[in-house]
Amino acid sequence: MHEAEQFPTMSEREKYLFDLQGFIVVKGLLSTDEVQRLNEAVDANIDKHSEHDLRAVGPQLEGKYLRSRISGMLTWEHPWCQPFRDLLAHPKLIPYLNTLLGRGWKLDHEPDILTATAGTEGLVLHGDGNVTFNGSRFYAYQNGRMRCGLINCQFYMTDVNPGDGGLCVIPGSHKANYRCPEDILLWEANREIVYHIPLSAGDMVIFNEATTHGTLPWKGRGERRTALYRYTPKYLHYHGGYYEADMPEWVSELTEAQQAVLEPPYIYHRPLIEADGTTLVRPRREGE
Repeated sequence: MHEAEQFPTMSEREKYLFDLQGFIVVKGLLSTDEVQRLNEAVDANIDKHSEHDLRAVGPQLEGKYLRSRISGMLTWEHPWCQPFRDLLAHPKLIPYLNTLLGRGWKLDHEPDILTATAGTEGLVLHGDGNVTFNGSRFYAYQNGRMRCGLINCQFYMTDVNPGDGGLCVIPGSHKANYRCPEDILLWEANREIVYHIPLSAGDMVIFNEATTHGTLPWKGRGERRTALYRYTPKYLHYHGGYYEADMPEWVSELTEAQQAVLEPPYIYHRPLIEADGTTLVRPRREGE
């Protein structure tokens, strides 16, 4: 039976666009109510802002203010933690991770909220396609299937209009075989190949870590707010996250699927997240 017939996957159009570009925008993945609950949770925990530890490099990306981030949302007090826990294995996200990572995947980094106000600096472009091999950060196509290492999902809580700044990518760079010139990474040359992504609150951008990406200085009139969740196949490990021998007590409050997303990396009998939020243990195949 063909893979697409067994469990939810991306549409054929989405597969084409991701394979071509190294990213896609999923319009309206979150409902208006979901976006409102996320923003209310951030408003209630606004004191948890901290300066981002990665700095802009180069005069074209500099700004008056440092970029800001918020973390620890999964352990906030109720009800503020719940909207962010609901993103871990969101039903509309499952087909995308199934397609790009294969069945059985996990959260890698701790989730972040990235914020910016007018005058906030950008971030140098990074991600180098096939230039160097990284077993946890790659893009491959084989036997009719795409496979990725680290995948980034950004859920937008506010609008991003053309020219506002924020996330930018070099489309197709996940397949690049040559190193990107430094002046392009610094947004000083060939700006026409760097695509700034306009979005609406509720949209999601999903992109390969190998796709060259960065952040342009924020010029928007409103605040930039996006929740960043990063995933890898269940058997890979890139950066780190909730990977402990003994899970924290609060994890027991999560659904079966959400708990599976926070488990450590392994391959045998890994849990497969079904479309209805239940999990199925993957059987060990002959020869493994």
